[in-house]
Amino acid sequence: MKMKIFLAAILFLATNFAIAQAEIVEEIYAVVNDEAITGTDLKKFEMEMLRTLQAELEGEKLEQAMAEVKRELLNKFIEQKLLISKVKEKNYDVDADVETIIQEIKKQNNIASDDDLKRALSQEGIEFGAWKDMWKERRRQERLVWDEVGSKIKIDNPQIMEFYRKNTARYTVPAEFALNCIYLKKNEDGSRPQDKMDLIAAELKPGLFAEVAKKHSQLPDAAENIALGKFKKGELDKNLEEAALKLKKDEYSGWIETDNGWYIIQLTEFSEEKVREVKDVREEIIQALRGEQQQVKLKDYIAQLKKESYIKILKEYR
Repeated sequence: MKMKIFLAAILFLATNFAIAQAEIVEEIYAVVNDEAITGTDLKKFEMEMLRTLQAELEGEKLEQAMAEVKRELLNKFIEQKLLISKVKEKNYDVDADVETIIQEIKKQNNIASDDDLKRALSQEGIEFGAWKDMWKERRRQERLVWDEVGSKIKIDNPQIMEFYRKNTARYTVPAEFALNCIYLKKNEDGSRPQDKMDLIAAELKPGLFAEVAKKHSQLPDAAENIALGKFKKGELDKNLEEAALKLKKDEYSGWIETDNGWYIIQLTEFSEEKVREVKDVREEIIQALRGEQQQVKLKDYIAQLKKESYIKILKEYR
């Protein structure tokens, strides 16, 4: 996990800190129960959301996600406030959970000590105490979501089997093959290196592929290693792959042209495409189904919180 990504991940519940810091009189965009949502609250929330997106996306996808955040910012902020309010009612003790999370973050990022972690955070402009408090808030919200939503989700075997049948491609392991090769560069004018090709063809006989390849192949270190590599279907140059899939073990092809040169390939290993058995992917399916259902039920839960709360939008945030 990259440092900037795990730093961005803490922003799940950063908004409650922004709320507490808004002390000056300013424009109010909405009122939720007895609390006002100000321009400062929303601007800070927007910056944190964008920072998260920038750590995970780029290009057109980033632009689209940023536009969506802008459109839904006020609504998302209101939803967060409602969840935060419920979290405060529960008074969850999450200190042990957060310590475990921090140790895992240090492990994944090769950070040896808390002091090193504090320095890394400081370089990102983040104070360790506030960062730790944010993780506590995130963990409290996860506990709330589990209590109110996740614990009520039940996954049975018919659901698992239906998901498995509808998502066979998701659990299909593509064909995989390993190749040796003899490689020749194209001439400077792009033409075939015909003399070398004829020489190799004359020497190449069954059982002699490795010997001829080490002698003539122009791949780096060919004298020590003639392997082109191991590939899944779809990963290799189309011309090479088509030829490879026609070979039997230890057979070799004729000359194959690619953009960067000419190859003779030898098939050394091959495994057929196969669908993983349901027993091997059962837990993955359960997690996928749980994730899908939790998203739906969480929306329902938030909708109920909205019905039970006083919410007045005074101005759209643009």
